[in-house]
Amino acid sequence: MEIRRDTFWNISSDMQIWFYILAGVACLVFLYGFYRRFKLWNKGRREKVQWKNIKDNLKHFLKLAIRQTKLQKDKPVGLMHKMIAYGFAALFIGTVLVFIDEDFNLPILQGTFYLVYEFVLDIFGLVFLVGLIAFLIIRGGKFRKRMLQGKMDYLFLILFILIGIGGYVTEGIRLAESNLDYAQWSPVGYGLSRLFVKSKLFNIDTYWFWWLSHALLAFILIAIIPFTKLLHILTAPLNILISPVKRTGDFDAMVFLKGDHRDRIAVSNMYDFTNMQLMSTDACTECGRCDNVCPARLSGKDLAPRNIVMKIRDNMYENKAISSFISAEELKQCTNCAACVEACPVSINHIDLILAMRRGALPEELLNPHAEETLVNLDFDQNIWGSAWSEREAWAEGMNVQVLKNLKNTSKEA
Repeated sequence: MEIRRDTFWNISSDMQIWFYILAGVACLVFLYGFYRRFKLWNKGRREKVQWKNIKDNLKHFLKLAIRQTKLQKDKPVGLMHKMIAYGFAALFIGTVLVFIDEDFNLPILQGTFYLVYEFVLDIFGLVFLVGLIAFLIIRGGKFRKRMLQGKMDYLFLILFILIGIGGYVTEGIRLAESNLDYAQWSPVGYGLSRLFVKSKLFNIDTYWFWWLSHALLAFILIAIIPFTKLLHILTAPLNILISPVKRTGDFDAMVFLKGDHRDRIAVSNMYDFTNMQLMSTDACTECGRCDNVCPARLSGKDLAPRNIVMKIRDNMYENKAISSFISAEELKQCTNCAACVEACPVSINHIDLILAMRRGALPEELLNPHAEETLVNLDFDQNIWGSAWSEREAWAEGMNVQVLKNLKNTSKEA
């Protein structure tokens, strides 16, 4: 018996035509949605992607995007996210291989390779489903208070679960009706095929319905990605890879170089942000890890780093004044500790965003004009007055304050 994949098993030519039409529509909607967001990012100040940043970020990309090390700090959720991410990636690669095999007429899904392909995808599909169900339980049981409880969050998980189950159902029916000698290479599908023998609901006559419903759900998923927070599937790895290497919210992190002159970004309106800053807000997964470590948030103040990012992302459609959707109180309450930056699993730099908006608020007298001067002095000179290091003892003159000295070498301070 020839070992190969029969992609359109028991599917009529008319239904195949509709399949390609719907697939084309879904892809066009996806491309339109992504281009729509891309145009919004580019309304910001232009910041070019630097090859040096990409090269410096490769190791960081492997840690955050591939190994997902920051997610591992919350072990149960980290494990669930890994199962979903790795399972989704494997199923996506498998779908691409089917596309190449069927539509480019390159017979790669045959023989031993096809058997291994079926086994690997069956296992990763199961991992994907287990991760989704576990995540649904964690979210539904509200075991992580930092997570938002929006209806769409549940609908996304349910949609993924239905797509995963639909794939196994169609595979189970196909194996039950085909009696293939190598069916055991698809362990989950083979198990279902044993249950579907002589079934009135899952048989060759209903196969077209299960196959079409599985395809429709997959097309719906493709179409909605750019219009929802699922866009982070693309933008999160991109942000990790191309964002300048500035992990701790340095005050001088975001500058434009004009010869030897350096201009700090001052953001008063939405499109004063750079294109890369705007793109980074679309990488937000709304996980709440930044809020969970923010001292201002934990002390009951108005500031919430996640809200800052989400407000920028959701108000990107016009060049609004920042003060129309982010209050001066929120900006003032940030301590610039950068705990949010370190906690963020997708490398969003909340501090850069907040400091840029603070600078923009100064001319409008929404902030104390001395506040940023103090913060900049702390960053550059490690004191609030901006005094040189050589003068750091001057404040104590005439107060008889003892200065510790190195006993072995009194010319060096301790």
